[in-house]
Amino acid sequence: MSKAGVSPTTNSEYLILYQVKNANPNGDPDDENRPRIDPKTKTNYVTDVRLKRFFRDYVVMKYGEDYVWVSTQEGKNVDATERFEHFGNDPDKVLDKCIDARLFGATIAKKGGSKGKGESSKGKGDSYAFTGPLQFTWGYSLHKVDLMDTRSITSILSGRESGSLNIGKDYRVYYSLIAFYGAFSWRRGKETKVTDKDLKVFDNFLWEAILHQSITRSKIGHTPLLYLRLEHKDPDTLIGDLRRFVTVKVKGENVRDISDLEVSVKGLVEKLNGKGTVYLRCNNDVIDNVCKELQGLNPVPLPHKGVTFP
Repeated sequence: MSKAGVSPTTNSEYLILYQVKNANPNGDPDDENRPRIDPKTKTNYVTDVRLKRFFRDYVVMKYGEDYVWVSTQEGKNVDATERFEHFGNDPDKVLDKCIDARLFGATIAKKGGSKGKGESSKGKGDSYAFTGPLQFTWGYSLHKVDLMDTRSITSILSGRESGSLNIGKDYRVYYSLIAFYGAFSWRRGKETKVTDKDLKVFDNFLWEAILHQSITRSKIGHTPLLYLRLEHKDPDTLIGDLRRFVTVKVKGENVRDISDLEVSVKGLVEKLNGKGTVYLRCNNDVIDNVCKELQGLNPVPLPHKGVTFP
């Protein structure tokens, strides 16, 4: 048990929905930063790294770089060795200090040192690998998406200081309702010293992180709609991907807004009922019908009160 709180004793599962309007949910740097879209199904994908980045950047913005392992130092990118030195070359200090290392895990590699505990990195130094107890799948849209016609929209990608103009396309989607599934393993959490407080901080922060960290030119237009965490009442149960219990029907030919979709979570309510404690934050202004359906689970409303950080 960490000094920061009690250790969880059951698994949790997550369902997170947010919408993206006239923005780029997650550009692929290997494809001109286009939104990640399956060309056959027209499904829009968002990596788990993007979701975690929202959380990490929010923590850094509010509390500083010392509380996040995958970060920068004084605004500059640093390699793992420099980052490790910042924490006194002590993996326990990394876990004690960095909430993302406790939740998502961390790979800590040190160049030129002697072998120590943990897994060696080809004999050139110490390395430590902690598997994160909280993991998310890639998110995907619950409907087909369309790229905006941006043939006349360009962006200056680089060269501002040199005066050269490097013009690139500005790719965005009209609308995407994105769903993520996640799972937390309490047994794996023992290794990273994660606490019940850490889970509550994540419950409280992710919603705000999506709102605040999407205020960039290409990202603005993100709105969180649903954050649900099922904390199982027994230590061994996991249901699996909760997105399969969400039904979405497209009303018309094109999807440009949530009003073009018919979303229901009745199947989810039936599946989760009685399985444990449901923590919920739901955007009544946008998906009021979904929020009302979920009241059948007698959820604990989020954000948690009295949870402080760090």
